[in-house]
Amino acid sequence: MNTNLRIRETGIRRAIVLGLTACCIVAASSASADDLKDARTAFAAGQLDQALQSFEKASSQGYAEGRAGVGQVYLRKRQLAKAQEAFETALKMDGNLAMAHYGLGEVLRRQGDYANAVPKLQRATELDRKFPEALLALGDSYVHLGKHTEAVAALNPGLNWGTKWRPRFLVALGNAEMARDSLRDAGIYFTQAQQAAPDDPYTNRALGEFYVKRGIGALAVDNLQKAVSLDTSDAELRHALGQAFYYDQRYNEALEQFKRVVEMDPEFPAGQLSLGNLYYLSGPADSRRYADARPFLEKYTQMMPSDAKGWSLLGRDYYFLKLKDESVEALAKAVSLGDKSKEAYRILGRAYVEKKEWAKALDAYGKADLESSDFFRIAQVHAILGNVAAADSVYRSMVDKDSTSNEAKVALVEWGKLKYRQKDYPGAVAVFARRLALDPNSDEAYYYTGLSNKEMKQLPEALAALRQATVLAPTKADRFFWLGVTLVQADSIDAADEVFTQVTVIDTTSKNAAVAFQQLGFHQLLKKNWEGAIRFLDSSIKLDDKNVPTLVWLAQAYQNSGNKPKAIETYRRALAIQPGQQDAVKGLKMLGV
Repeated sequence: MNTNLRIRETGIRRAIVLGLTACCIVAASSASADDLKDARTAFAAGQLDQALQSFEKASSQGYAEGRAGVGQVYLRKRQLAKAQEAFETALKMDGNLAMAHYGLGEVLRRQGDYANAVPKLQRATELDRKFPEALLALGDSYVHLGKHTEAVAALNPGLNWGTKWRPRFLVALGNAEMARDSLRDAGIYFTQAQQAAPDDPYTNRALGEFYVKRGIGALAVDNLQKAVSLDTSDAELRHALGQAFYYDQRYNEALEQFKRVVEMDPEFPAGQLSLGNLYYLSGPADSRRYADARPFLEKYTQMMPSDAKGWSLLGRDYYFLKLKDESVEALAKAVSLGDKSKEAYRILGRAYVEKKEWAKALDAYGKADLESSDFFRIAQVHAILGNVAAADSVYRSMVDKDSTSNEAKVALVEWGKLKYRQKDYPGAVAVFARRLALDPNSDEAYYYTGLSNKEMKQLPEALAALRQATVLAPTKADRFFWLGVTLVQADSIDAADEVFTQVTVIDTTSKNAAVAFQQLGFHQLLKKNWEGAIRFLDSSIKLDDKNVPTLVWLAQAYQNSGNKPKAIETYRRALAIQPGQQDAVKGLKMLGV
């Protein structure tokens, strides 16, 4: 009897323990289910931080749906690496979880890896036959792979999934038609979608973006403004409105929208790129905009380091900020990623010219869309490399293209200068004559004509051309300087002194000024005006203290004026530079030294 009692008591205790354990399991399961429910509610409401916390809690209790939910939150936040990690973990927890397969496929799709996204998305739709997000992503992947038939086959079933999802699949089918340039069919799908859900921001956005691609800016803006008014919290939607304003050439309105996008979601790459791009494009009108563009383009390249467009824009922006090394580095990165922008190659060519990397400059220019200034750079590079024929050819082609244009006028001057530097003086004179026939007000053409005539000993022609150069450019000291030198060659000393005096008025610091003072002093020395000679020669030596002839003449002026100590000191300065200089030695001997 006692034995039976113990048996019954033991059985009762076991039943109580099992019952309590079951209750705990039910309670835990209920708690996890509540966490998932709370997480999904918060996620649907856009409360991502709260959703993440609840999904993490459910995941920590062993629920694969919780870990997949974490991936969904990171997807929404565009943190793809974290999303991928969460979905992979969820898949390890439950290999048949459709959401995990979808999440991995969606990460790949957003990264542009459509080929690898397809099998993941297919598996998700096999595990869950009515998974609209997965089916839409699968159809979109087929569209990007150029598989129109497969895309339509994947998307068509969604048209029968009720009023909530039908408009979205109509939009997806419209995108499929757009991808193969079937604008009529695409327009029908987008219009049907908007009519089926007139107050859905998604359908209004789709129709608006269709109008953007059709180039109908006004209708695009109308539809996208309506979409934004229906959902003011969606940064991507507002970005689409900014794009519509941009394509409709309403740049100030586009700028305001892009600013709002970046404020709303700093982690949205397209917002950073669009704002940076718009500032960059404003640079030619206001150079301060290049500095405005920089932080947004830099952030975009950090967020999307494999996108050639971002590096290309940043490199161009750096160039106009005078950051040559950074510009070359960014543009080279863009090229390595496949950028073929002709503007990028043009800027890269300019940067290489400024870095004096001539061969790289010519290579970049060979792939660029050139502007007039670039032809001049190319010709100059050829000249530096000794490719005179190539430089000559570039200038000739610019002139032949339109000999009366402003570019041709500049090209003629540069072409003539090239011939002058190559000592083809008759050729230089002929080219400058063509330039002056177009416009007789080019001081540079007269200047180099005069120098060329001077080299050919044609002094009257040289003097006439150089005089005209000084008339046209009365503030350029070099014009007066070479006129003075030529007058000396022509034995017009007084006229030369007048011109050299003008040089010293305009320029008091250069080597040419030193020579001008020297010539004025030497001429005064010849006239036995010792004080005048000392004044000019002393001014010359202050600018060029190693000029031995100037020191000797200055010492002679001191000697002749009776200033023996200064004469001795100055002769010795000359000898310190050129030991044994005969005039200095003779002068010291005459002074008894």
